Amino acid sequence: MIRCATQAACRRAGAKRVRGMRIQVRDGGEFSCEVTGFHGYEQEILSLRNANRDEPETLAYLDWRYRRSADSPEPQVFWLLTPERQRIGMASVVFRPYWSNNTRVQTAVVGDISLDTRWRGRGLGQALLRFMTEYLDVHFPQQPAFVIPTEAARRALSKVGWVTSGTLVPHVYVLDPTRYVRALVRSGWLATRIARPMRAVERIVTRLRATRDGSLHLKDTPDESLLEFARGLPPPGGAGRDLGPESLNWRYAQHPHTRFTFARFTRSGETRGLLVFEDSTLEQTWSIYDLAARTPADLRAMLTLFVQRALAAPDLVTLRVTLDQRHPCRTHLRTLGFIARRHDAVFQVHSHSGTAERLAWCVTQGDKDT
Repeated sequence: MIRCATQAACRRAGAKRVRGMRIQVRDGGEFSCEVTGFHGYEQEILSLRNANRDEPETLAYLDWRYRRSADSPEPQVFWLLTPERQRIGMASVVFRPYWSNNTRVQTAVVGDISLDTRWRGRGLGQALLRFMTEYLDVHFPQQPAFVIPTEAARRALSKVGWVTSGTLVPHVYVLDPTRYVRALVRSGWLATRIARPMRAVERIVTRLRATRDGSLHLKDTPDESLLEFARGLPPPGGAGRDLGPESLNWRYAQHPHTRFTFARFTRSGETRGLLVFEDSTLEQTWSIYDLAARTPADLRAMLTLFVQRALAAPDLVTLRVTLDQRHPCRTHLRTLGFIARRHDAVFQVHSHSGTAERLAWCVTQGDKDT
């Protein structure tokens, strides 16, 4: 049994510690929740995060992860503490710019949800997330909240009022079918003989689809032409992340681990589309994180040139794009031969007013907080 009591004295105090909730656990004593800022708690965040993740991170990564823009509120870190004041659980909120009904709004993006394995199964994680949700409702009532959770976090968030607004569906384009054919014929030699003409047909079809007056330019960093195009992108119809220059630079150009490539689509010398992807060498995959174009025709032309470029790359097996199930790009991917797989994640939203729950969200792999 868990009994929670929210203290009336809970007030926002920047990076100062604010106690907000007491949690009585049968035979476990009184646990508590509190909220702090990021600065001054970096090492504690890193230690708890790394203790509950397969891949450890660094302080440099946290500095990037919790970096705020000039017009956003400070990051908020929510803690779960034992009766002895040991920090055993956390969740954080970093405010990122999203569009909501054509209005740019700083959105509370939730991440780094962690609970020490010894304390799981007692409802403590749910209590922490309830405290976080109530705190956001009181102190940030105008900010919607967004998360791409693990399955355990999804269940807990659903119980404290969060709504699952959509699924994330991987779309895969097979560039080299050899491994898939080999699984059917069980002969490497025969699989190669069958796959070779299939690849030749792919190249011919893609070449015929490619626009004659368009070109695709790849760079390791976004140039001024691409940033200017991003600056002029119209807001999505419902809700979606701001793809302006500041967001592109932070999310991709300044990422501490992953090297991203920026593709700029031009037609008659004018920038008309952008695409950001990761070359996953070990997986022999190019993964598209974000894409946008001026018109549907520009989007199809850009994707066709991208497929054409990928077909010419050595040792590349697949292209991968993860989008929400209602994303406007899905139809164009299907036309080009991308295959939709079973969804592998969901996203949840919450807002004090209920507005976020009613919007159609436009989500890509770039929305993940890592």
